[in-house]
Amino acid sequence: MINQSPSADESCNLSVKLQYRDVRRFMEQLQWSVDHTATLVRAYAALIKSAPDEDAVIELDRMMLEEKAIFSLLSAMYMELKGVEPQARPESFDSPTYADGLLRAVQLEREAARHCRDTYLLTPSPRVRDLFFYGWTVSMDHSTGLVLMMQ
Repeated sequence: MINQSPSADESCNLSVKLQYRDVRRFMEQLQWSVDHTATLVRAYAALIKSAPDEDAVIELDRMMLEEKAIFSLLSAMYMELKGVEPQARPESFDSPTYADGLLRAVQLEREAARHCRDTYLLTPSPRVRDLFFYGWTVSMDHSTGLVLMMQ
């Protein structure tokens, strides 16, 4: 079982390492990011199966690979900070139609962008800021691409 809240000593050490005032909140945000990114990977895998043509498959596959890269970076940070691999808890991704799936993926990406933006703004840690800025820009790129695929 993963200890969800760090001890006072761990919090102090993590605060210095991360330059983050509320370590417990950051660890919750990091876990949310791991879970949400796993959900996005699942979403892109489902969309690829129902894509109408090869161009859509190629674009969705690129997006999925980018989400997997972000997942790896988040997992590495989690592992470094907690000493154990994160246990991803992705949401299910079911949609009755391809168009509904695209819309749901846009909503997930927008939620990720807001979360990354907020995490980015709440810490002076260059390492955290770099990771969440990358996630933020990828989410915005994916949102735009998905909307274009809807037309």
